[in-house]
Amino acid sequence: MKRLLFILSFFVLLSATYSLQNRIIIEGKISYLSSQNIYVKFTSTAGIAVGDTLFAKMDNQLEPAVLVKYLSSKSCSGVKLLSTKFEIGTTIFAFIEKVETIEPADLIVVEKVNKTVPEKKSKKRKNKKDGKITGRLSLSSYGNISSMSNADYVRWRYTFAARSQNFQSSNFSFDSYISFNYRSTEWSYIKNNISDALKIYSLSIDYKFNENLNLTFGRKINRNISNIGAVDGVQLEGKFNNFTAGLIVGSRPDYLNYTLNFSLFEFGGFINHSLLFNSGTMKNSLALFQQTNDFKIDRRFLYFQHSSSFIKKIHLFLSSEIDLYKRTNDIPESTFSLTGLYLSLRYQPIRAISFQTSYDSRKNVIYYETFQNYTDSLYENATRQGLRFRVNIRPINRLFINLSYGYRFRTGDLRTSENYSGNISYSNLPFISGTFGVSYNHLSTSYLNGEIFSVRYSRDILSGIVFGNIDARYINYLFLNSAPDLEQLIFGADISWRILRKLSLSLNYEGTFEQEFSYGRVYFNITKRF
Repeated sequence: MKRLLFILSFFVLLSATYSLQNRIIIEGKISYLSSQNIYVKFTSTAGIAVGDTLFAKMDNQLEPAVLVKYLSSKSCSGVKLLSTKFEIGTTIFAFIEKVETIEPADLIVVEKVNKTVPEKKSKKRKNKKDGKITGRLSLSSYGNISSMSNADYVRWRYTFAARSQNFQSSNFSFDSYISFNYRSTEWSYIKNNISDALKIYSLSIDYKFNENLNLTFGRKINRNISNIGAVDGVQLEGKFNNFTAGLIVGSRPDYLNYTLNFSLFEFGGFINHSLLFNSGTMKNSLALFQQTNDFKIDRRFLYFQHSSSFIKKIHLFLSSEIDLYKRTNDIPESTFSLTGLYLSLRYQPIRAISFQTSYDSRKNVIYYETFQNYTDSLYENATRQGLRFRVNIRPINRLFINLSYGYRFRTGDLRTSENYSGNISYSNLPFISGTFGVSYNHLSTSYLNGEIFSVRYSRDILSGIVFGNIDARYINYLFLNSAPDLEQLIFGADISWRILRKLSLSLNYEGTFEQEFSYGRVYFNITKRF
């Protein structure tokens, strides 16, 4: 363990002392949002590769926002890295190597600097959205159609999100994200148990005393300590030079239905140091928290988070939790043990290839809402933790190859878990345009052997207006215990239509076919932004 901590410390020290290089930032705009991916449109994606990280500006700092998975000549899509709720039209930034043939009109060139400029010396541009209320209202319908009796149902989901920065030019800001989700057949029960359907993920009011001191009241996830999760309470945050410090007093949401539960009282503080360079960012956060259960001390721990991307060709992220106190079988105990660790390191020596390795020993994720099917859930639970290696190859323009390998062994497992996968995709196909890809996944755990074959085709049907995707998967899971084997064919299709600038509609179908049963899922969504 000491050796591992030494290696981690070495990487952090290396990132802080490495010399800076001139790089170029290009701007893109979010063109579409799905339940899984974010789509970003650029003037050109030259210099961006699958596996790259895209950034968004948060509180005048660039934060890792999107991990690129698919790429075309003018747009890309990938998974979201932040808990922030993005909107269509949000500006996204990409760092690329300086190439003389790129037109200056498409680029924002950042001058080389040796130190950051204090915030007080730089005048902030007034955000056009300051003082205005922005948000979205959406209606979703999720239906299950099955060949089994009494298995059909329709689930409705209403979502409301709104926020305002400096509401009506005042010192107040607010943020909210609320959903109401229920099955139509359970309405009589939901009427008497609203909390089982109503989920308040964010509801907070901020008051800014000045540019450097801010008070938040309500439910909010603090980006400086995002892995701790939402806090119901009061957060006081102050900034001085490149430092941000905060005090937090409140409680954790109930782990069963995400409602208020004041008996889960917690308090703590953090300090964060961040730097913004021409080639990226570096941020370090250290927090100390004490959590209770029924107002009895349940846990006391240190939390450390580091992210840096300003070293040329290297991006590093690290988060860890160290327990200082715990209660086992109602017996208190002082300790100093590493109970959660996530490390991700990506290196891109040349444009055509990048390497990434990660180690994850965090606890399992709890989903209060998810669109995952049974087989996807099994795969994620078996592959998220452990050691993972990945290589992304771009031998020629438009051709992308992704190879990965994962390994995990936990105390109690009957055997080690291994998984490897490969994906090949080609964008901007001749004659028919769009992106076509094939992939293979193999999974071996203590309780199953499985494999997944899949093909996918996606494209802009009408540029910036209508987007479509079709895919097919063959899944074969052989369980080592008494559970019956699982063999499935899954076909999916979805279409998204941007009706107006702030009005969009999407329709998705997924059909699953087994030897004895078949069932389908239909997802419909209409969203109005304001």
